[in-house]
Amino acid sequence: MRRFLTRTTSFLPKLVAAAASAAVVVCTKANPNLEGFHAEQDAGALTTTPPAAFPPGLTSSPQDRYFIKFAATTRENAPITPTPDAPPAAAPTAPAGRLILFFLPATQRWEGVSPADGPFFESLQPIASIAVGPIAEGASIAFDPRKATVFGGPLEALDGAWIVQAVLDCDFGERGHLGPGNRISKPQRVELAADRVDELLIELSDVIPTPRLPQTTTVEWITRKSTLLSRHYGRDFVLRAGVVLPYGYNDLSFDRRIWPTVYVVGGFGANHLAAFAAASALQSPVARAAVPQAVWIFLDPETPWGHAGFCDSETNGPVGRALVEEFIPFLEERFRLIAAPDARIVTGHSSGGWTAINLTLKHPDVFGACFASAPDPVDFSAFQCTDLYRDPNLFISRDGSDTPSHRSVLGPNDDRITMTVRDEIGSERAIDPSGRSGEQWASWEAMWSPFDPARNGPRPLCDPDSGEIDLVTAEAWSKHDISRQFSRDPSTIGAIFGERIRLLCGTRDSFYLNLAVARLKAKIEAWKAGERSKGVRVADGPGYIELLDGLTHDSLYPVAQIRFHQGIVEHLRAHGLAEAAPQPGGIRANDALGTGNRPNGAGAPNRDAQPIPRPRSGLTPPS
Repeated sequence: MRRFLTRTTSFLPKLVAAAASAAVVVCTKANPNLEGFHAEQDAGALTTTPPAAFPPGLTSSPQDRYFIKFAATTRENAPITPTPDAPPAAAPTAPAGRLILFFLPATQRWEGVSPADGPFFESLQPIASIAVGPIAEGASIAFDPRKATVFGGPLEALDGAWIVQAVLDCDFGERGHLGPGNRISKPQRVELAADRVDELLIELSDVIPTPRLPQTTTVEWITRKSTLLSRHYGRDFVLRAGVVLPYGYNDLSFDRRIWPTVYVVGGFGANHLAAFAAASALQSPVARAAVPQAVWIFLDPETPWGHAGFCDSETNGPVGRALVEEFIPFLEERFRLIAAPDARIVTGHSSGGWTAINLTLKHPDVFGACFASAPDPVDFSAFQCTDLYRDPNLFISRDGSDTPSHRSVLGPNDDRITMTVRDEIGSERAIDPSGRSGEQWASWEAMWSPFDPARNGPRPLCDPDSGEIDLVTAEAWSKHDISRQFSRDPSTIGAIFGERIRLLCGTRDSFYLNLAVARLKAKIEAWKAGERSKGVRVADGPGYIELLDGLTHDSLYPVAQIRFHQGIVEHLRAHGLAEAAPQPGGIRANDALGTGNRPNGAGAPNRDAQPIPRPRSGLTPPS
């Protein structure tokens, strides 16, 4: 699910104040060598005066036209100046894309925060965007707010002190508007008033750099070209992972040479870079009794469209097949992994939780165990607070109230609705109305909707203005409804849940995901009871679905991690894949030298170049 916090509507009434005419000038000035632009901006690089003079020939307009100018630069960011011996060079062209303006109130609460890091859902954030074609740097265009896609507006109603930041989103190689190569301005404080024309000059001075991987000896960063996805996208497409090797992996005297694997799928906004933060705990000799001893592989679940959930789709392409047919076999050979289902465990939280369940159901010959917490909806008749099969509208509940999407807990029985579905989808649409925002609902549409050639993107689930649910799209989504999959084949799906899937969710989940989990749990339990009443034997395995009282989307996570680590150890032990139990003094029986403190750093002996051992006998795919 989402990576954001809660939201209140404290300054929404200000957005319907008397209109104020405004003229905004956005200039670009390329800086491809920029490093750490987030750190620079978050440190308070706040512009309070226009960075340059108002461009000649552009005058203020009482019709609220925003002017955008692209400053002439070379690709190396040097001014274009002709030499006596050569004609002037042609100005580079800013690629086609989407120009987005992000606003935040200029208050202490938002001090040091870059508006473009939104959308934020603690408070309504005005966002506006327009499509722009290729523009020669140095040329000017007009940003007409009346023609823009706007959330939290109209823009002419903004009044008072604001922080504004502009982004030219011309990259579609990464999820979201902060992809490498996009132009971005520094946060700038502006004063907007209803009784004057505001002339604002915003300079797109920076180019977002390609992220640099942390330099570390604790994680191996893996990039592997996918033939399947490269064919789908018509360009090279790579799969990425951060691999954390267990204690003893590089120790020649360590008894174990081949390892089970825990595949980690992060929630919305998380990717393979999460391996860096987790590595020290996973590799700690002190934590070996509590942390499953395996190779931990943190997967990148994203495509340019969003969190793909490793779910094959018309939009994202065969991402699931690419994982199980291309990436996992490569990783198993590269890292001496046991190539058997019981030795492959998949786990995730939120969107990663749904992904883990779906991978286990779709590929039972690959994954032998699943540990999922607070998954995205597992029953689409309770898609948060909407029944996609009976409710006609996504924005309006049956009682006529706005459908909530996020809540914060006020007390034992009291919640505060901090975000509605209308607001959430509206903010995504303001970033990119074609479905390319890379945010939560856009990601779901890319996963489950049919591709719409007219839109050049996935078909929306609902009308963006009215919220009316599109029945064609809802029917397409139903094919990925885990609860409906169970209803169609309860014996097969029920057995996988009973034997392999451990699912936890809090009863006060912030996104109402507990409602779907409760329905799925009730449906499976009713089926088991019905089968047993007919004398049919239904085996009880280690799988479970539990709702933990009072826990939210975030407070569940640490509880689930403790439970899941213990459960993974038990799973590995049950299948002969765990390390020996610790001996007195913390030494394990399979520490060859009995010291229990062999290093696992870059200088440790390594036998990766040696032939890869075959998986131990007796490990066969479950029937």
